[in-house]
Amino acid sequence: MKRFALLCAITTAAVAAGFMAGMNSASGAGTRTLSFDAGAFIQVPTTHKSAPPCATAPTENPGTEFKGASLQRSGGMILPIQLTAGSKVTRLRYTIVDQDKDVDSFVFLLRKRLAAGLPKEAGYVVMASTHSTGNVLTVTRQFTDTTIQNATADPSNFAYFLEIVNCQLTLEPIGVQVTVTT
Repeated sequence: MKRFALLCAITTAAVAAGFMAGMNSASGAGTRTLSFDAGAFIQVPTTHKSAPPCATAPTENPGTEFKGASLQRSGGMILPIQLTAGSKVTRLRYTIVDQDKDVDSFVFLLRKRLAAGLPKEAGYVVMASTHSTGNVLTVTRQFTDTTIQNATADPSNFAYFLEIVNCQLTLEPIGVQVTVTT
C-alpha cells in the first residue's frame, strides 16, 4: 500500500509539474509576432489624422479577400488589436503590393487613452508607422518600423489598433505584423 501511495504521489507531482511547465511555456517570456490579414480591416470614412489623407471617398469591393490581397479599397481601414499588459512592441511590419510609383500606402499602430474628461479627439498616440515606396506589379514587399513610441502595452488605460491608409486602388495591402516581447 505504501508503494501504491508513493507511486500515486510521484505520478501526481509529475503531472502537476508537466501542467505547470506547459502553462509557463504558453505565458512565459519570449518574442511573438501577431499577424493580421488586410482583408479583416474595417473600412472607415476618416482616419486618426485631423484631415483625411485621401481626397476621394473610400471605396470597398467585397469578396476580394481570397484573391490574395485587400483589393480595390481606398481610404482608412482600422483593426482593433489586443496587446498583453506589460509586453513591449518591438516591430511593426507591413506587407503590400504597391503598384503606384507616385502614391504610397501607410500603416499605423496607435493607442488611444481610455479615461474620463478627455476631448473625444484627444488621447491618440502613433506608436509606430511605416509606408510603401516605389512600385512593383505583382510581388509582395515588406516595410518595417522598429522605432516604437510608448512601446510598453497598458491595456488597463489604452485601447490599441492598427490603421491602413490607402489613397489609391492600385495599392494592395496583404497584411500587418506586430512583434512583441513579454
